[in-house]
Amino acid sequence: MREILQHNTILYAEDDKAVQKPTVEYLRRYFKEVYVASDGREALTMYRQYSIDIVMLDIDMPYVDGLEVAKEIREENKEIPILIFTAFTEVDKLLKATELNLCKYLVKPVKPTEFKEVLFKISQTLKELSASCFVFSEGYMWDSSKNILSINHKVIELSHKEIILLDLLVKNYQTCVSFESIMAKVWEDDFDVEISIDAVKFHVSKLRKKLPLGSIKSVYGQGYILS
Repeated sequence: MREILQHNTILYAEDDKAVQKPTVEYLRRYFKEVYVASDGREALTMYRQYSIDIVMLDIDMPYVDGLEVAKEIREENKEIPILIFTAFTEVDKLLKATELNLCKYLVKPVKPTEFKEVLFKISQTLKELSASCFVFSEGYMWDSSKNILSINHKVIELSHKEIILLDLLVKNYQTCVSFESIMAKVWEDDFDVEISIDAVKFHVSKLRKKLPLGSIKSVYGQGYILS
């Protein structure tokens, strides 16, 4: 568990300093970086400012409550693990929370054993996500299971052909993919269309603009390589 979590960052939002301080100290044993917010508004700002891998939120916070923070984050990122803490057990809050695809909903005070179990569950979720993800530099990531390219968890729009092209290059990472292979794969459903190398170059050029500089390199007279 620790081996997985130590490569990830977590955003922890809690307005009660008596609870916040010991929890932060505990989280720092496991995570590469712990970002701490004292209210919902600050939590959203930090989420959008930093590269966050896991989110832990208290429900009852000033300005914006934890469920609203979770809702806004979930609108931007469908996969990031989100954990909610609360001192309340109202049915309406529980029902609202279930709609947010939360990793876990915990009622305070949380037992240490239960908290550790949650961290283990999160580590397994991250492990499953990483198995289908190709990580570029500068916060870029390709999720082959969802066909989603993102930067710091924000989705980058791709055309259908760009998705096929990127997936092909990722699967052949550091190997030259020929013009012919790209034509056959990217245009495999276009039976009546005559494909040219210029068409390939056009789509590669568009995709390059959505990736870190220098990600796709040309191999003269042969094709392209993702490096």
